[in-house]
Amino acid sequence: MDDYLSEKEQVQKIREWWRENGPYVIAGLVLGIGGLVGWNYWKSYKIAQAEEAGAIYMQLSEMAESGDQAAAAAALADLEADYASTPYLDQARLMMARMMVEKGEFEGAAAHLADVVDSTSDPELERVARIRLARVWLAAGQHQQALDVLDLSRAGAFAARFHEIRGDALASRGEDQAAIEEYRLALQGGVEGVVDRQAVLLKLDALGGSPDDIGPEPSGDA
Repeated sequence: MDDYLSEKEQVQKIREWWRENGPYVIAGLVLGIGGLVGWNYWKSYKIAQAEEAGAIYMQLSEMAESGDQAAAAAALADLEADYASTPYLDQARLMMARMMVEKGEFEGAAAHLADVVDSTSDPELERVARIRLARVWLAAGQHQQALDVLDLSRAGAFAARFHEIRGDALASRGEDQAAIEEYRLALQGGVEGVVDRQAVLLKLDALGGSPDDIGPEPSGDA
């Protein structure tokens, strides 16, 4: 029927529609523009955050190379306070842990590695942190802590490495047969680059274990 309305009636109809719906249209435009501006601002903010965190991380890296642990700790504190959502924090904690291990400060190193295990959103990095944490506990003579952190349900592709280090922990506290079983599992599940097969075989032999039932060396495609 609108096709047959007079021009005056059409104008009046438009006015009525606008009076009823205009505020919603304007609000929608404002929200749309505001959302676009907000998104661009958020992207710019995140980029700036990453750049600032990266600069602090580079400073921490230089401090680690020079052995300035106090300055490195201050840089790490800045990352924790203001840039916790960036991936640089995990890497900084790993670096700080390495510095502390080199100075024999095992408990401090363990604390930083545990922070990575607990907070990282990267499952592969979590596994790396677990392996390093277990090594730190072994160096500190804390064999049970090393076993506890090597939770096989969290091992993923690093299962063979977890088994090897679990074998080291068990061997260190005199549980030779249990260690032999862990080394065998490491050899059975190991793929190229995950474990040093020859090193594990030497550990196995040192405990009187036999590699006869392990099978051939797995390929890198396994």
